[in-house]
Amino acid sequence: MKKLIATSALANVLIVAVVWAFEVFVAKLALLAGASVATFTIQTYIVTFMLLLLYVSPIVIKELKKMPKNTFWQLMIANGLHNGLGEFFSYIGILFTTAINAGFLLQFTTVTTSTLAWIVLKEKMTKSKAITIIAIMIGTFLLITKGRLDILHIGDLILLFACLCWSSGNVLIRKTLKQTAVNPDIISFLRPIAGVPIQLVFVYLAPLYPLAARSVFIVHWLDFRFALFVLLHGLLVAVLWIFLNRTLKLASASYMTMMTSLTPLLVAILAMVFLHETLAPIQWLGVLIILSSSLVTQYLKIDRH
Repeated sequence: MKKLIATSALANVLIVAVVWAFEVFVAKLALLAGASVATFTIQTYIVTFMLLLLYVSPIVIKELKKMPKNTFWQLMIANGLHNGLGEFFSYIGILFTTAINAGFLLQFTTVTTSTLAWIVLKEKMTKSKAITIIAIMIGTFLLITKGRLDILHIGDLILLFACLCWSSGNVLIRKTLKQTAVNPDIISFLRPIAGVPIQLVFVYLAPLYPLAARSVFIVHWLDFRFALFVLLHGLLVAVLWIFLNRTLKLASASYMTMMTSLTPLLVAILAMVFLHETLAPIQWLGVLIILSSSLVTQYLKIDRH
């Protein structure tokens, strides 16, 4: 089993999809319980950093000492884009659009990552691959929105920019992992180091934001009412980052983002089981399309190119 996880892109990306679904579900439970977005996020990343430090401490000093400076800064930029700018613009975008639009547009990384990987990494963009990406987006659209979107808002464009930041980070990481022997676990360790300071800058600038956005960026540092949620969420985020970067070591960026389209489906299952939510017939059609597209992604061996 250990060997399979170490060498199989499919095993790693399935772990990413499952853990990501639980991470989203736990975050949803915490926010429903009344947790502050900024407080919950910053506390989560502190827990994540401590867990990653414990996990990689035997190798981190040795790895960082021998890492070329240009590689280190490339990874810091990639993680800053992903965990710093991407997270910030996703919060702002969600504030200024509807829940339906946000739910769908946050999955647009399938398109942005595959496109950037084609341009930057020269990953193949075949007709069958393009059709599969379109099918994934159609299935996601049906599952999340029940086949309708609200009128466009400024937040929709901001969310697309957030997707572009996440995709840029992932593509840069994939490029580094292809060209160097960097341990992907070190990249996971560097993510909060690069991202959290950027988020704290945006928190500090909160008084300059429109009134509707200010409350989201208020951090109550000593509010530990949701500590259990924070600990669980921090653990899930740590595991998610570890296996996401391991997947990028083993497979193409396109493959990673296309296969993680399973995450919204798994979140829907968790909501049905634990929150007693139901799916409309059109959403079940979306589920079928997503599952079929994931099988096609594996069949086309997109992980190899």
